Amino acid sequence: MSKQGFSLLEMLIVVLLLGILTAIAYPAYQQYVLRSYRAEAVTTMLTIASRQEQLLADFAEYSADLVKLGLSGGATPSGRYRLQIQLQEHNQAYRLLMIAQGPQQQDSKCRHYSLNHLGQRNVDITEPISCWQ
Repeated sequence: MSKQGFSLLEMLIVVLLLGILTAIAYPAYQQYVLRSYRAEAVTTMLTIASRQEQLLADFAEYSADLVKLGLSGGATPSGRYRLQIQLQEHNQAYRLLMIAQGPQQQDSKCRHYSLNHLGQRNVDITEPISCWQ
């Protein structure tokens, strides 16, 4: 007569293997989530830059008014990045700066993004240009 079912030792081995797989996979998953929110930062910056150019065409100057640019609250929709706008040269030049906040600060590689009125990316900051990809 044979017994059916699993022994306690077999169950412990399965639980141990699941724990090891989870310990390996979870950090990779966390990095994937952080990288996925980078796209939101880039999209938001490019949208704001496009709206700045429209304001320049319509009113002959750029604006630092986030509501006028369509970004209420000064943050991306997820709240993981905060936007700052620096106007220069009598509102004829700007610099957008996107800064990680909250859980996104764990992204050690790409915490800041910058974009200016000339379309130059990450000028005067240490983050690599590969963050934009």
